[in-house]
Amino acid sequence: MKKKIVSGILCVAMVASMLVGCGGSNSDSTESGDAEETTEESSSDGMTEGKNTFVDGGTELSLWTFQELHVGFYTEMADKWNEENPDNPINLTVTTGESHSLQSKLLVACQAGEGTPDMADIEVGYYGSFLKDDYLLPLNDVVEPYEDEVVMSRITMYGKDDNWYGIDFHLGASVCYYNMDIMNEAGVDPATIVTWDDYFEAGKTVLEKTGKPMCAVETADLFLPQLMMLEKGAQYVDKDGNPNIDTDEHADVIDFIRKMIDAGICEIAPGGFYHAEEWYGHLNDGGVASLAMPLWYMGRFTDYCPDLEGKMAIYEIPVWNEGDTREVLQGGTGTSVLKFTDKADLAKEFLAFAKLSEEGNKYEWNVLGFDPIRTSLWDDPEITENKDNKFLKYFQTNPFDIIKKNGTDLTAPDISGGYSATYSTLVSTTYSNAFENAIDQDAKELLETEQASIVYDN
Repeated sequence: MKKKIVSGILCVAMVASMLVGCGGSNSDSTESGDAEETTEESSSDGMTEGKNTFVDGGTELSLWTFQELHVGFYTEMADKWNEENPDNPINLTVTTGESHSLQSKLLVACQAGEGTPDMADIEVGYYGSFLKDDYLLPLNDVVEPYEDEVVMSRITMYGKDDNWYGIDFHLGASVCYYNMDIMNEAGVDPATIVTWDDYFEAGKTVLEKTGKPMCAVETADLFLPQLMMLEKGAQYVDKDGNPNIDTDEHADVIDFIRKMIDAGICEIAPGGFYHAEEWYGHLNDGGVASLAMPLWYMGRFTDYCPDLEGKMAIYEIPVWNEGDTREVLQGGTGTSVLKFTDKADLAKEFLAFAKLSEEGNKYEWNVLGFDPIRTSLWDDPEITENKDNKFLKYFQTNPFDIIKKNGTDLTAPDISGGYSATYSTLVSTTYSNAFENAIDQDAKELLETEQASIVYDN
């Protein structure tokens, strides 16, 4: 394929209008919960700042995030850091703003080599642009002490050449959410659904008995096809980071989703994706029987689907072949230290403390609703059996049962190299063509055309 040369900024701009990976924009993030109150100030450019409790003599550190809920997390963790490290305190300023604007501003600052913060949250769809041009510092030395205590897939995915550059907020384990009012009316037990063929047959029964489709597919995002591809061991980029979407595995996934659409058991998600206002209303009204999404989507139900409280149950995702591992990881935000900082050691140590410690992971679950990457919490009854936790109260089943069953050997997306540019094409044209505009075109031919249209500077 002939590659077209464009700047990193153009690549990011193409992704921006559709990007909703874990993180999303301030107005509609995949993250949820009630953020703890923190001191905030507004600036003339629309940015806001939050600060932890000031400590005289503390080292000034700065962090940029696209998500307001992260401000409370970081300032709280800075206060905890100061409690545990009184001889090395920090005064942390956390700047937040609209996702695309902030990520673009960060990339421009990196390209200029000045004006960057010490640390930054970088959404998964943007991450490859920062990694490709070596704007980040390796975190191996501060992560290694935690290596046996966390799910490393959520760190190694932000890596290159045996170095790790980012730490995620959550496991992001994909599960299947079932509306049990619909499933019970159809007489289908989700526990009996193991393979995608089982899911298809169950969908036919649900449609026949209730008139409701089993699921919906996005045309402006990629969660369902990506999940299915990851289960096949396929990625959107090859081992060298080059766009790689015209594969047999990808064509098989498109054909299977088309088969569900033809049978009436899968519909196009209202609004085009699982984060649209139209979709939330449809979901809340019982418009579909199930949805396959990561566990961080629990917050979408608690925030936007009040009528479904007590009706939804969480089960493992279907797989292609019985016996396959029934879990993959999706979405994400890699928090990183910028190479331009003059406080690298302290920034790295604080970042590891915030994102990998028990204190940090407990906050992420209890307040933000993120499935923790620290495995010790999976067996902590204060976490897994907390009857006051709004996420555990909302659902009929316990998400930690699935997390513990599938363990830590999980497949994560490869976000290296051309992933950002590839993502842009997938969510702007590929899936709208595959499932709406050109649904009769041969899947492999369609993917070859889409592959040739990807704009990527290698």
